[in-house]
Amino acid sequence: MNNRILLKYHSYLGIITGVFLLIIGLSGAVLAFHKEIDAVLFKEYQVYEDAGVLELDKAIKTIQNQFPEWETRIVRFNKGESILFNLRLPDARRYVFVHPRTGHVIANIDANTYFTKWILKLHYSLHAGTVGRIMVFVIGILYFLALITGVILYRKVIVKTLLFRVKLNRSRRRNFYSALHRYVGVWALLLNLLLVVTGVFISFNVAKAGLQTPETPAPVSLNISVETCIQKIKNEYPDFEPTYIRLPKNMQSDLVVNGVFSRDPFYLSEYYNTFKINSQTGDIHSVIKISEASVLNKLNSMMIPLHFGEYGGFGITLLYCIIGLSGPFLSVTGFIIWKKKRKLNKY
Repeated sequence: MNNRILLKYHSYLGIITGVFLLIIGLSGAVLAFHKEIDAVLFKEYQVYEDAGVLELDKAIKTIQNQFPEWETRIVRFNKGESILFNLRLPDARRYVFVHPRTGHVIANIDANTYFTKWILKLHYSLHAGTVGRIMVFVIGILYFLALITGVILYRKVIVKTLLFRVKLNRSRRRNFYSALHRYVGVWALLLNLLLVVTGVFISFNVAKAGLQTPETPAPVSLNISVETCIQKIKNEYPDFEPTYIRLPKNMQSDLVVNGVFSRDPFYLSEYYNTFKINSQTGDIHSVIKISEASVLNKLNSMMIPLHFGEYGGFGITLLYCIIGLSGPFLSVTGFIIWKKKRKLNKY
């Protein structure tokens, strides 16, 4: 395939994905700082107890009494701090903050209207339901093809670009934008490939889930102590730190505790280490360690941490934000180059 045909495909792929990349890239850049944003927005609901208390069972009882029909997940339960519950129905999500000592509800928020949740939904579905989820998956594949065609097209100047030997000719706008497009594309290439590959995988699962009929929860009140269960886990596995708790969604379901082992690599998800506990007896009957899982499960576990940069410090977060902006930048500059070329071809 000659460069002219390859350039045509590269241009068309860029044009098709362009508008969507503006939305997905900008929302992704914001989501890189989702933890920092949540920390600021959740600040007014935070309570700190000097004694470092955590009345988890009392808080769970409050939630189950006030929200008996909702599936319940506990996403934050640090000692002495407000306990954060994520409540779910097939068509609704709520964040509920509970006092760590008294067990009283501090705040009850519609999660779907919350800023970072709204941005996340825009990122993976364009707020267009199942159709939007499928569109994001397809756009991800097309963007991957755009990156690959770009690599083949500019393969001879990649090294020169990395060494800053490609001149920025300001006298002609098309050449200037072309050089900028090339610089950003090359320097962001590796991380963009990482983002698009993991993004395609995640969006496939999101689209697949959207095609399934969600199960309506039928939770029952717990007769066991979650605090006792967590202590039992810590006694048997002292190198494990629980970070996420899922209460049984029906009579047949288990109490599930997720978290991290101290020796887990940074790129593995906390949600793949799983302790399943009998919701009637409190006995641990299943322990899944992602470090001992199959290669396929490890790859599955890597997708979300690598896609959202959930590792490292502020430097990694900032890098992900910048790379997130590179997609929209490439879309805009690519469109300008394509438009100017069409204009020249008319004469």
